[in-house]
Amino acid sequence: MLRLSVSRRNSQGFAVQRLLALLAVVLALTVIAFLLWKTLGNPLETGLHIIRLEQLDAAENADAELNQQIARGRLSLDSGLQRIELARDRFSAAKEAISRGQASLQGLSLQIDSDLTQYDKTAADKLSQLNEYSAKLARLAQHFSIMRVAGISMLNVPAVNRSESLRENLMALLREATAYAIQSTPSNAYTLDDLARNIRAAEDQLDSDSERGALRHLLSTVDELRSTADQLQALTVQFDTIATGTALYNLRAGYEKHFNNLQATAKSYRQTLAVYAVALLLAFGVIAVRLRSSFSALDRLNSELQDANVNLEKIVDKRTQALSKALDDLKMQQGQLIQSEKMASLGQMVAGVAHEINTPLGYASSNVEIVRESLQATDEELDAESIAEFDMLLADTEFGLKQIAELVMSLKDFSRVDRSQSQLFDLNEGVDTALKICNSELKDRVKVTRAFAELPQISCAPSQLNQVFLNLITNAAQAMDGEGQIVIRTSLIDDEVEVAISDTGSGMDEETQAHIFEPFFTTKPIGKGTGLGLSIVFRIIEDHGGSIRVESEIGKGTEFIIRLPVGGNSSNADRQSTPDVVVLGDA
Repeated sequence: MLRLSVSRRNSQGFAVQRLLALLAVVLALTVIAFLLWKTLGNPLETGLHIIRLEQLDAAENADAELNQQIARGRLSLDSGLQRIELARDRFSAAKEAISRGQASLQGLSLQIDSDLTQYDKTAADKLSQLNEYSAKLARLAQHFSIMRVAGISMLNVPAVNRSESLRENLMALLREATAYAIQSTPSNAYTLDDLARNIRAAEDQLDSDSERGALRHLLSTVDELRSTADQLQALTVQFDTIATGTALYNLRAGYEKHFNNLQATAKSYRQTLAVYAVALLLAFGVIAVRLRSSFSALDRLNSELQDANVNLEKIVDKRTQALSKALDDLKMQQGQLIQSEKMASLGQMVAGVAHEINTPLGYASSNVEIVRESLQATDEELDAESIAEFDMLLADTEFGLKQIAELVMSLKDFSRVDRSQSQLFDLNEGVDTALKICNSELKDRVKVTRAFAELPQISCAPSQLNQVFLNLITNAAQAMDGEGQIVIRTSLIDDEVEVAISDTGSGMDEETQAHIFEPFFTTKPIGKGTGLGLSIVFRIIEDHGGSIRVESEIGKGTEFIIRLPVGGNSSNADRQSTPDVVVLGDA
């Protein structure tokens, strides 16, 4: 025994060692996985770095191209606006790729987020100014086109062709206005003012009001063109103050610094991984040596455990045999208890049935005796009055015999040996059979009210359900001191049939209701009940796949409600362990 105890302690020590070893291995593998993740994540970061640099390059190129197109926009009024729109689209796409693309710079570090916010702000300001610039450029192109058409029209006027000075001034005005639209200079402005004064002074040389109106329209168009050109020049100056290039430079510098820090961190992780791997290999070597010695000790321990198991199995076999014998004794005692309860219950039931048979049998025998004695006392032919009297007596005798036959048939239906067979059965007939059997317990003091609905036949073991109804009706009758009433109600609810048996007896409190279906629980005095009746009822209903519940209140009576499936319970046909015990008055 001492040796077994020592072996058990050694086994527990080995188990603790194994657990600690497992935890150490898991921790080592976790550290390796972490270092590998940090190390192998570097190539992914390098790939993203290349993409981000390409995005920054694309943003710088798009910014430079947009600045170039803004500067060249006035040089080509016909196609300049379209080129600016294309450059703006590329600038917006590059901005979105940096801020919200798949390889966005957002969230890498606080400094990068700050630089990115500054770049987004300057880029948004530039795009906002660009919208106004594009509108002004389109308006300048429109004024230039109108001026060109108006100028050509004026050059075709006969009066202009006759005046050489006026024609030269108009052509000079168109040249200077074109130059001013392309690039505004102070000298162009002074020249345009001089030419406009000379042309207005020569307005009287024109022949008609329409010609003079066309000339004034040309001069007005030139003034509008100058005003729009001045506005574009001011916007161009404002573009120089929007430092998107500087913001991009700061963003690139911050990102490259961040990436260099990541590279340095990854390098340190690689070095740590190498050192850790070497240390881990050395540790595993030491563990392998110790495990080899542990396995040798474990083999010895297994040998001792096998010997202990052999002894333990012998002890277990002895204990199992003892428990089996105790279980057999318990089953035998339980069977004897159930058999004694069955005999007592059958004796009580037979006494009532005998009383029910003796009553009609008594007056049937008396009537037959009267008829026999009357026939022996006279040799003469019977008169009509005697025949009528005999007919009445024989009718009473026939009625009594029919009562006996019905009672015998009810007993036969109730006690037929079909407890393990599943048959189609009408529950209403089962209730009527139980009422006939316990009629001696009910008549003269208990009024029975039937509220039967039309029910389909259900698949069940009829004798077992008859036993349930008889137990519940007998319990209800015994729960009432003196006169009372039992109401039996049947109904069809969905796919289930319901049987409710209520009485006007003394009722039960909540604690009693919680235990009434437990075996050997009874509220009757010792010797008056065993507490098996309702537990057997509960098991029968459960075997049929149904349910039973109780509703009761002190002083107001009790109601048992049974529900059974119409199709029955297929497992009921396989159960043969439910005893055919009629336990009367066991609530």
